[in-house]
Amino acid sequence: MVVWLLRKKVQIGHAMLAGSIVLFLISSPTLGKADAAIQTTLREVGTWEVVFAMYFVMCLEHLLRTTGIIEGFMAAMKPLLRSDRVLLAFMPTFLGLLPSLGGAIFSAPMVEQASKKFSLSPEKKGAINYWFRHIWEYGNPIIPGVLLASQITSIPLGTFVANMIGYTLLALLLGVVFILTGKGFQSGPAVQNDSVKDLDCGKNQADSLKVRSPFHYFLLGVGPILVNIILVVAFDLSAALSMGIVVSGMVIILGFTRQQLVTMLREAFEKKILWGILGILFFQHVLTVSGIVQELIAFFQGTNIPVVVMLGLGSLIVALLTGSPQGAVAVIFPILSAFYPGNLETATVAYIMAIAGAMLSPAHLCLIVTAEYFKADLFKILKPVLLLEVMILTFMAVVHLI
Repeated sequence: MVVWLLRKKVQIGHAMLAGSIVLFLISSPTLGKADAAIQTTLREVGTWEVVFAMYFVMCLEHLLRTTGIIEGFMAAMKPLLRSDRVLLAFMPTFLGLLPSLGGAIFSAPMVEQASKKFSLSPEKKGAINYWFRHIWEYGNPIIPGVLLASQITSIPLGTFVANMIGYTLLALLLGVVFILTGKGFQSGPAVQNDSVKDLDCGKNQADSLKVRSPFHYFLLGVGPILVNIILVVAFDLSAALSMGIVVSGMVIILGFTRQQLVTMLREAFEKKILWGILGILFFQHVLTVSGIVQELIAFFQGTNIPVVVMLGLGSLIVALLTGSPQGAVAVIFPILSAFYPGNLETATVAYIMAIAGAMLSPAHLCLIVTAEYFKADLFKILKPVLLLEVMILTFMAVVHLI
């Protein structure tokens, strides 16, 4: 239902709500289950932390885009990287170090700006933004899924990260070979769209703010990301609070007027994206209260499939349904830990399959915001992603299962 509606260009929030209703109706529906899903979605602190974190991410994206900081940062990095194509991959890769739900919207304007020299389709730009942002899902020690997997399995975080970092390098290599190539990378005329016009306008605003030197642009581009990581890692702040502090600091540093502040707060409020977040979280809670996930696990346990394969398939399915690798970790890894306590090989298989499921899921928020930003066909963005995930899973199977 969700996939069909998304293919019909229905908003993600509406599609997830429809999917939740269908899921509820086919799973012995009761008013108690419906009430539990609604109450958990609306009352859980984590729901509103995610919503506000995403809102502040959009505030910061708007701030960086409309003040010319993105354009200045790109100009500062270009002589260092010496390649527009490398710059295209660098932007989402660098920003992917910062774990943020839907954070692909952060790097999308930078990819748009870096792609001006080329004749790339919206789907190609979307695939670049989506893929390179997520190569850190495997081995970044501050990614929630990595932390949760280490904690549940009692595998030391350093050991787990060291075992997974090779897959980050593999994902980077495959992305360079299969996504950063093609006819579209032949230099073509720059095409001005709304995003580019915003950047040009932002440059004039930046001049009025006396933001001129490349080093200044570099600090303003990198600073918010580094400060956010420090606040989350060193001070254990929530993503919503840390992003709120960062946005507030940038508003002060740039000397925003009251009118500029009001404009930022208003224009950053993307109802479709925020409604999509609530729809995804509600769908996840309906999955839990319906018992469908537990039934899937019981089904696999009743077959002759080897337990390690069953756990991997379970991770793939849960992540595909929820668009979240950490959701799969939360559901599958307690079972994995009971079957194979402290087993690094099994945990690696299950986690890589969870990432594959999340990357291919229409419910993945980063995919949604990427498709929305570039006005691209979501399923065409997923075509190269599917190819690369098949390659990674094949490599994983050879190394860990055969």
